[in-house]
Amino acid sequence: MSSAPTRPLELDLLCQKLDSDYSSLIIGTGTTPESRRSNFMSKAIAAFVINTAAGASLEAAVAASIDGGLDHGIDSVFVTSDQTIWLIQSKYKDSGSGEPDLGDVSKFRDGVTDLICGHWGRFNYALQSRRSEITAALNSGVCKVRVILAYTGTAISDDRRNLFADLERAFNQTTPAFLRCQAFGLTSLHDLHLDSSSAQTIEETLILKDYGHTQEPYRAFYGRIEAKRLAELWHAYQDRLVDRNIRRFKGTTTVNKGLSETLENEAEHFFYFNNGVTFLCQSIDELHPRDPHRGNGKFRVRGISIINGAQTVGAIARQPLAHYDVKPATVMATFVCLDNTPDGFGDQVTQSRNRQNAVDMEDFAALDERQTMWQQTLKMAGIEYIVKHGQDDPSSLNSCFSARELAPYLACTITSNDWPDYLIAAKSDKKKLFGRDGLVATSDPLRHAYDHVFPDSLTAKKMWRITQIGRMVIQKIRDRSRAETDPSNFSTGTLPAKEILREGVWMILHIIFIRLQLQNGSDLYINSEEDNRLSLEVDLVANCMIQVIQAIQWNKQARSVFENKTDCGTVKNRLMAALVQQSHRGN
Repeated sequence: MSSAPTRPLELDLLCQKLDSDYSSLIIGTGTTPESRRSNFMSKAIAAFVINTAAGASLEAAVAASIDGGLDHGIDSVFVTSDQTIWLIQSKYKDSGSGEPDLGDVSKFRDGVTDLICGHWGRFNYALQSRRSEITAALNSGVCKVRVILAYTGTAISDDRRNLFADLERAFNQTTPAFLRCQAFGLTSLHDLHLDSSSAQTIEETLILKDYGHTQEPYRAFYGRIEAKRLAELWHAYQDRLVDRNIRRFKGTTTVNKGLSETLENEAEHFFYFNNGVTFLCQSIDELHPRDPHRGNGKFRVRGISIINGAQTVGAIARQPLAHYDVKPATVMATFVCLDNTPDGFGDQVTQSRNRQNAVDMEDFAALDERQTMWQQTLKMAGIEYIVKHGQDDPSSLNSCFSARELAPYLACTITSNDWPDYLIAAKSDKKKLFGRDGLVATSDPLRHAYDHVFPDSLTAKKMWRITQIGRMVIQKIRDRSRAETDPSNFSTGTLPAKEILREGVWMILHIIFIRLQLQNGSDLYINSEEDNRLSLEVDLVANCMIQVIQAIQWNKQARSVFENKTDCGTVKNRLMAALVQQSHRGN
């Protein structure tokens, strides 16, 4: 069983980013290559935070460093144009786990205190040279101080947090929110990395005809929009336009074919035949000139995303733009503004509006922000992870997989008492693995399946390793099943080996996940040594399972055995016992 610590993929990606941005700007100091590397990374982390969180240029972020003797625990200082002082202590942890030493954090606390109190003589020249700039900010009357502990590890302990709480209590008594302390562990640094790599917000000026609005409890506008304008938006932004939708355009389906036929033959009726399109937006503002009769309204809309009607807009965009000059069409459009709405309201709107049409449970995974985070993380590593399905989905390749493919593999890793429910769903009804409250009956044992299959502890690296293992095992078993033969004296009533392997492949995968634990390996890709271990284990488990099952007169087909909870329990118990005996014989 693998017990080696796993270095997080998020740390590998962050290091690649830091090397790319700062290798020519920062020189690490130290007496050994390891110490110089660690020092470079610590300095680069501080610069990265100032660049991404404070908005400084790369050069200014690097110049903010005061790291060295008498830095008093403060590694970087940066003052923004709005008189916010950023004070950074950064620590690089190569393992991606753990937390900074209590002594280092205490020193940082004391350094922040001395800086705000003006004890300049306790600092090195690098900080004293910025005394006038820092003093001007502190005297501005609008100054804010951001105290950031940045480190590539896990959550900090209460004793470190208490030091920060003491700082905030000491300096916020007369001016609340003057000083704010934050710990940026690896998760927070990775979030900054994702944010810095994400696409820009969509902002467009749009015309609504015969529009109406509601202001309470939240703002929304609705009216007719030209089909040609929707096509222009689609061509300009494509999948970014449906960023918050649960599905992308699915191509030539029966419904979409009908939309295209209407646009071609009855464009003037399209408004009446279609349900319309719903957008979420961050803000929507009416522009000059204004029509008191609301026949035409011009709006600047920021943060646009289609959350219902992607199929409509996709079908509209399949026609050339010139088509709408000859056959104009309009569509009902609703814009729901998320400004001043409660957290999660946008997801509620998305889920509710999409329930009105035929939607698979797995489509709602697209509303999970963790799926987006995993997707973006894997994309940085050169791996495509598909959450929303559409017409241009690539086939399962060496660097591509989907939530739909991954879910049954994840189900085979579950070892809690209800594992047979997940194993049977992986084999016979994979959509059940996306079950959650509100989408399935309360009596369904898999009503919480999605949260169990995709837990918070799941990492992007583990997802990809599980997928590779699942693909390898299933392919090896299927190849063997096709070549399997039983002896000529095969007794009546005994299940054929070919059927046992074909129907029991998910059980085999489940056992291999338990025994080898390769899903917890340190490399992003399964290496050759691990592949060899998998091949040997597949042969061993397959042989044992055939022997165990053929030793019982089931009086039913193999398919029924592996879709029955009691039978699955019987097979697993006997198989695990047989594997233990086999191991003892080998020793």
